[in-house]
Amino acid sequence: MRRALPLLMLTLLLPACGSVNSYVQSTAAKLEQATNPDKPRPGLEPLYQPTALPSQADSIAQPEPASLEDLPFPPRLIGQDEAEALLSGDPAALRFLAIRRLAEAGLIPAADAGERAGTNMGALLPVTTAQPPAAGLFTPAPAPAVLENAIRRLWDQPGTQAQRDFLVDNVLPKTPSRREPVTIPDKQSARRALDRLDRLQDSGLITRGQKEAEAGAVQALLDGNALPEALVAAPPPEPVKPVAPKKPRSSGSGSGRPMERLQGGVSGELKIIPSPSEINAPALPAGFAGQAGIHLLSMGSASHGEQAWKALTTEHPDLAALTYKVVRADLGELGVTHRLIAGPLSAAKAAELCAALKPKGQTCQPTPFPP
Repeated sequence: MRRALPLLMLTLLLPACGSVNSYVQSTAAKLEQATNPDKPRPGLEPLYQPTALPSQADSIAQPEPASLEDLPFPPRLIGQDEAEALLSGDPAALRFLAIRRLAEAGLIPAADAGERAGTNMGALLPVTTAQPPAAGLFTPAPAPAVLENAIRRLWDQPGTQAQRDFLVDNVLPKTPSRREPVTIPDKQSARRALDRLDRLQDSGLITRGQKEAEAGAVQALLDGNALPEALVAAPPPEPVKPVAPKKPRSSGSGSGRPMERLQGGVSGELKIIPSPSEINAPALPAGFAGQAGIHLLSMGSASHGEQAWKALTTEHPDLAALTYKVVRADLGELGVTHRLIAGPLSAAKAAELCAALKPKGQTCQPTPFPP
């Protein structure tokens, strides 16, 4: 009986002890949850596995200004604002300055800026750089500060890398789809090119060595008398006034003659007429080292240029790869004519092309290509 009594009491106490233990564990879990709310409740660990989401600051690295040693440009001798003011009338140089500004701010890699500047250096140093720059660099572009602000606004927005690349590529292409030679056609242009070199060096776009080499090459053109003093560009085309057609003249047989052709121009049927010798463009001087062109015809009005060029390229497909310009020339007593000149070409290539065109009946005269 005595042995049975303790056993009976132990049997009665065990459930109570279990309840106390459950209460203690529950209370401890609640306290831990209150002090560490991110920890999952007991029993839910396999279903609750939160991962920290990266913040925008963590996912997008902020730009860091580049050091002068890393920049693919020489040191500037003047401040950024002063450089922009100094080059305000030079769209091509401002494009280079904008790329330099982006590289300084860390908004594009220094190596990327170097590639863009290198492949387009012909826009700054046309005589000593063999490769022509991208076409269109001398047209206006966004100011350097405007471009930088646009890139910064896009920087903090995910998925805008393509937009940023597009903006930068429109200012200075890394791989130009089309290139256009820069020419120094006359002495006036050569003198302006010499003055420009000082501004480019002061703005940190070319080195002193590059400046001296280009200046020597330009001065050689001036000293060698290879350039005319100036080329006169044609004025804007005049409005075409309708002219009543002339009645055909009758021959002895009574049949009508076709419309008379204009000398040195285009007939009503867009047939090319060789220019008379007295209104040909001046020939290339001996030792000419600039960009050459070929004088194909002369017209009474600059407004005929586009029609004449279409007819020329149709008759002579070899001309299709060239461009053309119309130059006004005052011949004194002979009056005013407008010369259609195709190019740009080297002097040797211009002579070779004329040699191929003349046997086909096309007047062709190698001449300096106009600016």
